[in-house]
Amino acid sequence: MSISRIFETTKRSLLTQQSAINATANNIANVNTEGYTRRRIDLSRLSLGFNGMDSEATMRVRNRFLENQLWYEKQELGKNSMNEMLFQQIEGILGEPSDSGLSNIMTEFWNSWTNLASNPESDSARTLVKDKGVLLGNTFNRLDKNLKNLQLQTGQEIQQKVNEINGIVNQIKGINKQIRAQRSNDLLDRQDMLINQLASKIDIQVNESNNGVVTIVAGGNILISGSYSNQLHVKTSQATNGVFHIEIEMTNGNKKANITSGELGGLLEVHNDHVAGYIDKLNTMAISLKDVVNNIHSSGYNLDGVTGIDFFNDNISGAGDFAVSDEIIFDPSLVATSSTVDTPGDGSIAQLVADLQNSDTTNGTTLSDFYNSLVTELGNKVQEAQFVRENQERIVEQLNNQKAAVSGVSLDEEMTNLIQYERAYQAAARMISTVDDLMDTVLRMV
Repeated sequence: MSISRIFETTKRSLLTQQSAINATANNIANVNTEGYTRRRIDLSRLSLGFNGMDSEATMRVRNRFLENQLWYEKQELGKNSMNEMLFQQIEGILGEPSDSGLSNIMTEFWNSWTNLASNPESDSARTLVKDKGVLLGNTFNRLDKNLKNLQLQTGQEIQQKVNEINGIVNQIKGINKQIRAQRSNDLLDRQDMLINQLASKIDIQVNESNNGVVTIVAGGNILISGSYSNQLHVKTSQATNGVFHIEIEMTNGNKKANITSGELGGLLEVHNDHVAGYIDKLNTMAISLKDVVNNIHSSGYNLDGVTGIDFFNDNISGAGDFAVSDEIIFDPSLVATSSTVDTPGDGSIAQLVADLQNSDTTNGTTLSDFYNSLVTELGNKVQEAQFVRENQERIVEQLNNQKAAVSGVSLDEEMTNLIQYERAYQAAARMISTVDDLMDTVLRMV
């Protein structure tokens, strides 16, 4: 081998080891940098030119299968975390069991009628019935108002999440353009971090081309494809009784986006299904209670022989406007107790109202059982959401650890590699020194 060839080979080795040292030093410097993916030099892809090492030889160490699994599990974690938080808020609104809960207020209402049946000529017993009816109406009103406020707040949170998603989409679109112009490992790291953020907010499918440009599909629609991007927007419609329904559509084409996971999916599910469902059930209870009590009360007589009076307002639409009738509010003596006129000691009507507590009046069951079923169902949802969320956290943590084992920086490993590359660099440098001495000896001999 000629001396010039030896010099060329040795120079190539120096440049190779120098690039490996630089990559290793960069790994060590970014050991605590969030989203950084470990680099390594792929010797098989090295190409030398006037500018030294080819940037294509610096590879990010990653496992795409793990990344895809992590994105999917983060979608589920985002949804379950949101569900748990919102179910707990609904549970707090109902406030069961407590003295101010609807269950206890209904019990007090029925007990006041039992007391009146035992004392049908008592004015104070009639006033107590009226007061407990007013308290019951206020409780229905409060629960309805608080649930509707929660739905309103959830709707605002949905709009905020959509804005965040659109912002992330725009950033990824910009990175796609930059990567097409000049591929950069730092840009790819930034892209991965943004996809991680997006995965926690919405269910996505990600396809990455060989040059690093990504295509992202969400809800059956393309969000990002190369330099193209679409946006989400919120479409709100109002149903009866002040309940709202929200759908997510694509800005381009107005196609519905079927969002079922991520934080946005959890918000939509609770907003459209669960909160609206609990409001509907309270409305069912309120209307049923009004109907059965008024049906009995209007057939009875008070102490003055007045009949045909409704105890509750007859034109209520649900829990939101549930109230004792104005006639009873202004004159509690109109509360009926007897089934026949001029029988002041007869408390049969009051007893019939009290007996409604144990009658199947609402969807084939008692009012109390209907409401207790609602509360039990909600409690089960809270526990289930908490269990699933904790399980998802463990899955995501495990996947993060596996990803870190592949893509994360290990100082021990990097220091070992650094020593290896430095020794190789020193060996190449010594080779040049040896050849230089050899040439000097040859020249002296001439």
